[in-house]
Amino acid sequence: MKETISIKAIFQIIKRHLLLLISTAVVGILVAGVALTFLITPMYEAKTQILVTQTVQDAGVNNIQTSEVQANIQLVNTYTALLTSPRILDDVANKLGGDYTAGKLMGKITVGSQHNSQVINVSVQDEDQAQAALIANAVAESFAKITPDVMNVNNIDILAKATVAENPKPVSPSPILLIGGGAVGGLMIGFVIMVIRVIFNTKFKDETDVIEELGIPLLGNIAKIPENHEEGWK
Repeated sequence: MKETISIKAIFQIIKRHLLLLISTAVVGILVAGVALTFLITPMYEAKTQILVTQTVQDAGVNNIQTSEVQANIQLVNTYTALLTSPRILDDVANKLGGDYTAGKLMGKITVGSQHNSQVINVSVQDEDQAQAALIANAVAESFAKITPDVMNVNNIDILAKATVAENPKPVSPSPILLIGGGAVGGLMIGFVIMVIRVIFNTKFKDETDVIEELGIPLLGNIAKIPENHEEGWK
C-alpha cells in the first residue's frame, strides 16, 4: 500500500501513543535513579597547584626577562608529563603504604596547566575525598622532591594544598545528566516501539485505505450504530 504521511498525521500518531512515550521516559528516569543510587559509585575530587620557575643565573639581572618566562611556560608540558611518570608515582605509592600501584594512581590523576601560565594543576578523583586530597598532596610533595634532580630546577612552590570540604559534593556522576540521559533513552525506546506498531499495523484506518489497497470504487459506508439505539429497537 503506497502511503504518504503528513506532518499532521505524525502528530496524530504521537498523540495516540503519548501515554506510551511518557511511560517509557518515566521508566528511563527510574532506571537512571536506581543506577545513581545503587550501582554507580560517586567520585570526589581534590586539587593542588604547583609553581615551577628557574632561578636567574646572572646576579646582575633583577627581573626575569620575558624570554625566560616563555621558556618556563614551554617547560610546563615536560613537568606535567613528569608528574604522572613512574618515578613520581612509585614514590607516591611508597608514601601511601603500598595501597596503590603507579598504574592505579595514574588512573586517578589529571594534570593540566592554566593558559600561558607556569602554574600546574593536579586533580585527583577517588571514592573518598580525604583519600583524594592525601594522594594529591603526596604527588605534589614527591614532585617537589624529585624534580630538582631530574630537571635541574630549584624553585618549586606548592601554591595550594588539597583540602577536604566539610560537605563534599561528588564530581561524577552528574545526577542531572544521568537522569536526563535516562529520560531521553526511555523516550527513544518509546519512539521505536511506536514506529514498530505503526509499521506492522495492517488494519484499514478509513475508506481511502480500502480504495488504494483493493483498487475498487467505494459504493457506500455504514455508520456505527450507538448501543442505546440497539437496546431501544429490542
